[in-house]
Amino acid sequence: MRSLLSAALIVTGCGPRLVFNISDMSPVQMLQRSDHVFIGVIEQHEFEKWPFFRVPGQASSNWRILRRRIRVENVLRGVETRKQVDIYEIYGAGGASGDWNSTQDGERALFLVRVENGRYHVVRDWWRSIFQIHSGAHSRLPLDEARPFWERVALVMWWLQPGWSEGITNMGRNDPGHVLGRWRAVKILRGFLQSPDDQLRRFACRALIDYETGQDECWTKLSPEDQAELKHEFEAGVQRKSLLEPHSAAELWDVYAKADGDRLRLLTTESNIQFRAEFCHQFIRHLPNDRDNGCTAEKAFPATIVTNDGDVPLIGRWPVANTRTP
Repeated sequence: MRSLLSAALIVTGCGPRLVFNISDMSPVQMLQRSDHVFIGVIEQHEFEKWPFFRVPGQASSNWRILRRRIRVENVLRGVETRKQVDIYEIYGAGGASGDWNSTQDGERALFLVRVENGRYHVVRDWWRSIFQIHSGAHSRLPLDEARPFWERVALVMWWLQPGWSEGITNMGRNDPGHVLGRWRAVKILRGFLQSPDDQLRRFACRALIDYETGQDECWTKLSPEDQAELKHEFEAGVQRKSLLEPHSAAELWDVYAKADGDRLRLLTTESNIQFRAEFCHQFIRHLPNDRDNGCTAEKAFPATIVTNDGDVPLIGRWPVANTRTP
């Protein structure tokens, strides 16, 4: 019995010794808790067997040790010279709903990790702390270190590079630090509408229609097949916009002026030219020094493109260097 107990303690002592953390953390708090930050591609998922592993206060069958093998592309914080590293997570084994770290082999992502007992461990178990990147491979983040980290991360997710995929137009995922906002994202999507890539233009148009921003000027440029697929989203958008019709531009200004700056700017890029003109009159009257908007009504819709210098105005034709296929 004594030898069996000793063996159990040895095995337990050789366990992962990771600090289980599923607390509610803001992006800033997750960054503060991390001592390494990587961009890399997931090559393998493997659940490891630790027979004596336990999470205090939790049923042992509910949690397992997940190891992800990562091919490192970019080290954003800390020092790591290896091309491959293992990143561990205490992962829920039961069913769940919500925004957890659901990942697949081949995905490129941002990883915020801590070193615990010689292993890289995600800063938050189970709940989202791994952020997928659909924009392709990058050697660096846009801008320089004087700019906020989460702003640079948001921009890299819109920075079109070889290997990009459809998720590059996902407004709900491409701002993990909640710093970019809808207005800047919409301008980037409008930049994509000017790309020579048919697929990218289609994805961007669908995102503008689908994410309840009321930006639907590209609808008539969709193919009949795409219009049929997005009919429900488009009709829902038309219904939302119809709620604006009984209200004057002045009334709508009073509704949104104190609560939603992005919404004010989006209303200056409505496809209804008469409404746009009326709302622009309100915008210029109240914010005469603001230049980041869609006014005047005759002005082309503002569009940007993400480069090393951030999201910059897209003036003229789409750069040949940014023409990429997935």
